[in-house]
Parts: sequence; C-alpha cells; structure tokens
Amino acid sequence: MTMEDTQPGAIIGLGLSIMFLYGMLEMLWLALISKQVSFKHDFWQSARNVVIVVSLSSIPLFSTAGFGLLGQELAPLQLGMEWYYWPLGLLIYEFWYWVQHFLAHKVRLLWCLHSPHHAPDTINMVVGYNHHMLEVPYMAFFMGFVPTLCGVPVEMVIVINGFDMIWGSMLHASPRVIKRRYGILEYFMQTPSYHRAHHAKNPRYMDTNYNATTLFWDWALGTLQPLRDDEPVEYGITRDVNVESWRDVQFGEMSLLWQDIKNAPDLKSKLGYTFCPPGWSHVGDHKMASTQKLALEN
Repeated sequence: MTMEDTQPGAIIGLGLSIMFLYGMLEMLWLALISKQVSFKHDFWQSARNVVIVVSLSSIPLFSTAGFGLLGQELAPLQLGMEWYYWPLGLLIYEFWYWVQHFLAHKVRLLWCLHSPHHAPDTINMVVGYNHHMLEVPYMAFFMGFVPTLCGVPVEMVIVINGFDMIWGSMLHASPRVIKRRYGILEYFMQTPSYHRAHHAKNPRYMDTNYNATTLFWDWALGTLQPLRDDEPVEYGITRDVNVESWRDVQFGEMSLLWQDIKNAPDLKSKLGYTFCPPGWSHVGDHKMASTQKLALEN
C-alpha cells in the first residue's frame, strides 16, 4: 500500500482524533473549569452512551464500510474514482443521508431510535455522539449499503463518510464556546447555527436541516430553515425527559410507543402509532410537527 493509498485514511483518522479531543476539552472547560454547566445534567448520560456507540460502530458487520462492501457486490454499475465523480458521489451519499434522517423524524418507530440524540435540553460535542445503540446499524445501512448499491465506490463512501462524521460532529459545538456564525459558509454548508435549529423543539425549527455537510438537499427538498435571531432555540423534545437518566433518554420513547400500541383500539390504529409521525393520534388530536407548524402559521 502506497502513501497515496493511506493518505485519506490518515487525514480522516487525524480529523476524528481532533474531533474527540475538542469534545473532551469542551466538556472539561464547560463543566469542570469554568463551571458554566453541570456535568451530571449536560454530559453524564451522553458520555456513558458514547462507549456503547463507539463499540458497536467498530464491529465490521454494523459499520458503514461493512454495509458498503455488501452494497458494492450487488451494485449493477459503479462510478469511477476520478476527481469529477466525487461531487456526484457526494450528492448520492447526502441524498440517502437526508432520506434516513427524514424517516427517523417522520416514522415513530424510527424516531424511538433517533430521539435519544435530541432528548438532551442542551447541545454540545458529547451530545453529538449520543445515539441509540440500534441506530448505529440503521444509519450504517443508509450511509454504506445504499450509496454503494447506487454505484458509489466503497472507498469513496468511506472517505465521504469520514468527512461527514467529522464535520457533522462539529456542528454540535456548544454555543457557549462557538458563538459566531461561519460567514460565507452559511450559504452552502451545514453549520452549527443550522444544526442548533435542527435540535430545537420550537415548532418553526422542528424537522428541518437534515443533512450534515452541505445545504443542497435540504434546500432542494424544502427542509432548510436558518436560525432566526428573533427566535432563540429551545433544545430537546416535546415531552418531559429526565436528561440524567440513561434509561429515560434511550428508551423513554419506546416505552411510550408500546403504551400507545397496547391501548390502540384496532390494528389500523396500532400501525398508525408505529409508522405515522410522532404525535399522531387515532382520535385525530394530532400533535405532529406538521400540525404544530400549521398552527404557528395561522
């Protein structure tokens, strides 16, 4: 293997190392040195969960690369690795990232897996690593298997995914540390300001800004929402969450879904609670993000 072969991997490895180092320094600064926040409230649950997520992500069967290799074997065609294929590869990858993220917000069963990432009532780098353990293979399927099945070479997917992980994680930088916007990048890249809106429970901001690198698919598919100076973000989800409880953060939404399924009067209602958006009700008293947005407009 040549230096040229190892260069992308080395750059991604360095970027991931810097990302984790910054996350740890941010936590130390906010919770232990400046004491602007409580470690137990803002970091403890997410920090514990990082160990589980990282462990699962390291298993080849659950990794983006593992899924990517399988998809490449089944792909009917494949792009080349020349430089002019990379923008197309990025577009394909980001489209399927948008799809999986959209579904995770719009299908309640999938929301149960994604909601732990949104449950904390703050945002910081450690929250960025806070995912449900079952969301790891779900995301790897859409970011590995599906793009390679669409013809993106697995080597390209791994590089794009590596950059996406680094940039996407940095979107969670605490507003207590990164306070300014990113200038010209705000016109075409996802930045912390867009992602802070994504993590909001304000009706205007809910279910927006799904991508982690560029703004293209959010712009093209109508889900782009800039952060407004006149509407500060309220972080979290729309139910009361014990943010210090690993069980409530990771499994609270699953418990509520199970209760709704058990109490639903018929099969159609049970399926509705499972596959309709969060907030759907069989009696028509919907509290979905879309109904809250309509109420805001009226």
